[in-house]
Amino acid sequence: MKVTEHLARADKTLFSFEILPPKKAQSIDGIFQTVEAMLPFNPIFIEVTYHATQVI
Repeated sequence: MKVTEHLARADKTLFSFEILPPKKAQSIDGIFQTVEAMLPFNPIFIEVTYHATQVI
């Protein structure tokens, strides 16, 4: 479902989150723990993004 469709159907506040991927040579386990902590908020999506200024 598209984000716009979620918004059109919403009858309450919706949440989404943006997280950064782990830096090079770091474990992905931290991402899984972070996502697990966000799940009780029932986000419509979780975006994994990359910033050009982030040192990888």
